[in-house]
Amino acid sequence: MLVNEKINSKILIKELAPMRVATYRFISQEPEREATLYMKERILKSNLRFDNLRKFGVDIPVSETQQEIGLRGYECWICLPDNVRNIEGTSNKTIPTGNYAVLRIDNPLQCPIDTISNGWIELHNWVKMSGYKSALHNPNRYMLEELLKIEGVFYLDLYYPVSLY
Repeated sequence: MLVNEKINSKILIKELAPMRVATYRFISQEPEREATLYMKERILKSNLRFDNLRKFGVDIPVSETQQEIGLRGYECWICLPDNVRNIEGTSNKTIPTGNYAVLRIDNPLQCPIDTISNGWIELHNWVKMSGYKSALHNPNRYMLEELLKIEGVFYLDLYYPVSLY
């Protein structure tokens, strides 16, 4: 649901409806790719169409020792259809409704580290200057990434949790 009209040419405020998701955490040098591949395998084994399901990702913290050797953490979320209770080899989570400032990145797979990092910086700075309050203090709110493919073109929506009041 769109809560507000466009705030600037790139950023929207959106409300995400509650979601029930299958999750899997991975720590490696390429955790996004590896967690997504794992989840795709699990979804296909469950006879679901991976491409038809919403997919989100969340960075997760790793230890200083893991950081020093170039490891990062990522949790992949796949929104479950109402008729699916769980996916073997994954955990379930329920994500409550929330409002988010959303920035869409075109062609995020080209130089992803720079493109996505710069997008998060831009979105964080916008939230600080916008009059909205960050909702990062809420343990049920997450900084989310949603990879989309629209008419054969990849996009990445960055979701920054905000409070409207």
